[in-house]
Amino acid sequence: MPRPIILISSGRTLFPSRGDDAQSTKVGSDEQYVAAVIRAGGVPLLLPPHGDKDATRASLAVADALLLTGGGDIHSLVYGAQPHPKSFDQDPARDATELLAVDFALKKRLPILGICRGCQLINIAFGGDLVQHIPAGDEWVKHESQGMAGLLLHTISLEPNTMLHKLFPVDSMAVNSFHHQAPGRIGEGLRVSARATDGTIEALEADDGRPILGVIFHPEECSPYYPAFDAIFKWLISKARKK
Repeated sequence: MPRPIILISSGRTLFPSRGDDAQSTKVGSDEQYVAAVIRAGGVPLLLPPHGDKDATRASLAVADALLLTGGGDIHSLVYGAQPHPKSFDQDPARDATELLAVDFALKKRLPILGICRGCQLINIAFGGDLVQHIPAGDEWVKHESQGMAGLLLHTISLEPNTMLHKLFPVDSMAVNSFHHQAPGRIGEGLRVSARATDGTIEALEADDGRPILGVIFHPEECSPYYPAFDAIFKWLISKARKK
């Protein structure tokens, strides 16, 4: 059976150019996303943040599933809010590309997995909005980690009878955390599938059983240390094979 092609969203990074003070822009994705897709049996294909509608459509035409990755903040004007002072690393072209990708993926009935920023983008694509900066509160819930990427920082409670609960059949689980934003008002057609103990939404999914899942934690960073997290990527590959 052919390995399914998983279209992976990517971002921009500035690097110093050689021999002068100028900077060059590189487009790419964290290696852990690519590695997780390959481990699960997929073929990774990167989607650059170019904002071009035709190029995005052409990329989706050859894909079997869409993986929306983490990254900088989505610009608040996309969902009709004024920017928060803590917002950072915004890229309107990436926002536009990924929203187009979700639209095309939905029309093509492709499985969609969103991680961190990707989870937030799914919510926006369905008409929801974001909590632009999670206030400091519960000392036992650390959402913005500065430590090891795979470090499990806090627990989340899983909602029963959800896709996420089928992947992780437990009432609660420990996750890592690298975000200062989270889904706010949930978009139409989505449901919450996990929350942190402070009430922050940590996962969402389609409410009608379509293979659309978003998580705020980073399973790609956890899975090298805790292989159980690979279940999310195996789910994506399984759904991609059935599309």
